[in-house]
Amino acid sequence: MLKFYTPNRQGKIEPYSYRSRARLVGKCIDNIGQAFNNDMVVLGRIHTEKDVESLRNNNIKYIHDICDNKWPMLEKLWSNTNKYATAITTTCYKLKELIESKTNKPVFVIPDPTERDEEPVKFEPNTVRMSAIYYGSAGNLKQIDWSQYDLSKVALQIMSNEGPIKWSYNLQGEMVRQSDIVLLPVNNDHEMTQYKGNNRPVDALRQGRFVITNATIPSWQKLNKFIWCGDINEGIKWAINNPKEVIKKVEEGQKLVRSIYTPEKITKEWERVYNVCDTRNS
Repeated sequence: MLKFYTPNRQGKIEPYSYRSRARLVGKCIDNIGQAFNNDMVVLGRIHTEKDVESLRNNNIKYIHDICDNKWPMLEKLWSNTNKYATAITTTCYKLKELIESKTNKPVFVIPDPTERDEEPVKFEPNTVRMSAIYYGSAGNLKQIDWSQYDLSKVALQIMSNEGPIKWSYNLQGEMVRQSDIVLLPVNNDHEMTQYKGNNRPVDALRQGRFVITNATIPSWQKLNKFIWCGDINEGIKWAINNPKEVIKKVEEGQKLVRSIYTPEKITKEWERVYNVCDTRNS
């Protein structure tokens, strides 16, 4: 049986990966002792060398799930984990390439599923001042130079885990519903950016909102038929002047999300990888 290891955080905030790469897609355990030798365990970012040692001592196979480029910080731990892993999973093909340069283990791409229910597409902006929301981690937010964007026609609200509006799952959903667009600038030059998955724009499409971003991130570029990827100032102008095209793009984007990124579809991807790994090691 495939089991996802989500150790108890003892009151600390649980990472996004606990939801997207564990609870939404399979059975979770918070103690390595809950795994048995006919199981296969998925180890995410939060694990230790002792966890790996325990699994090995009990002849329990495991998959290492890597969902960010944290090699500079976690290279010692990850090298040890990869050494004994049955396989490695990750969120996108750019990160897969990096992982393959560091290990000879098989690497499988499984995107993050959307956490959101599909909602109606809506784009009826006030052309004098369009409402927008930004959401992302505090780390991502700190990389953005907002001064380079003309927001004179945008009423922007900003949400992150450290504010100015404090993030919560429900509040993000409600604020997206109240917004005309989702504005997601990124720092394309940061060493971690190009290896990011596309969960943020996928969730916006799922809620029926158009995304405007400058991202050159490969996984985001896969959505470029459905979102604006380019100059943000031009994207804002284009959206205001082309409301019918905006709605059509988001509708088509929702079809893609429905076909690839729902928890049901992603659960099947995990099952596929489990079956491949189980067959190889039987």
